[in-house]
Amino acid sequence: MSISFYIASLISLFALINPISALPVFITLTEHHEGKWRKYQIRKTCIYILIICICSYFAGLYILTFFGISINALKIAGGIMISRSGFLLLNSKHKSDVKGEIMKESLDKEDIAFSPLAMPLLAGPGTISLLINLSIANPEIANTLTIMLAILSVVFCIFFLFSLAPKVLNYTGQAGLKSFSKIMGFIVLSIGIEMMSSGALSMLKAIQLK
Repeated sequence: MSISFYIASLISLFALINPISALPVFITLTEHHEGKWRKYQIRKTCIYILIICICSYFAGLYILTFFGISINALKIAGGIMISRSGFLLLNSKHKSDVKGEIMKESLDKEDIAFSPLAMPLLAGPGTISLLINLSIANPEIANTLTIMLAILSVVFCIFFLFSLAPKVLNYTGQAGLKSFSKIMGFIVLSIGIEMMSSGALSMLKAIQLK
């Protein structure tokens, strides 16, 4: 296993999922519930994220083939989505998918694990696009196992952070969250631009060959 590839995959996934920026939303949705219920929701959320990530990685290419979507088109579209997330992070506006009517509906739900926590708050379109791109670019078994380990590591981080959500938020404060979001935003924006440029260059080369 390549340690550098594992670290790169881990940082990319963690930056896109960005569980720390989701802590305020999680606390708001669970503050009036018992600790036992919160722990149950955290476990279910982690399981859902694990399923979403693994399915995206292994089934993504087949979905693209079924709909006739080229890999380069996915890279460009995914890059745009990821770049948008990065831009919002840089402006401290990320994780704003859960607001307004969605927030009100979520407050009344008995189960918030799949929606809105797992999707769209954590494992959203950007994460799915990145995993499909990783699966196409790294078909080797060793790389696949490394990416699976990175996914498990991120899920473990989510479980740990959400379990200690109030303490983490008290320690970092809103200023700390904003600073962390800007750092993650820079990484995410770089990933998005890299995906877009890679897809655009490959598409141009394919057109020239024709």
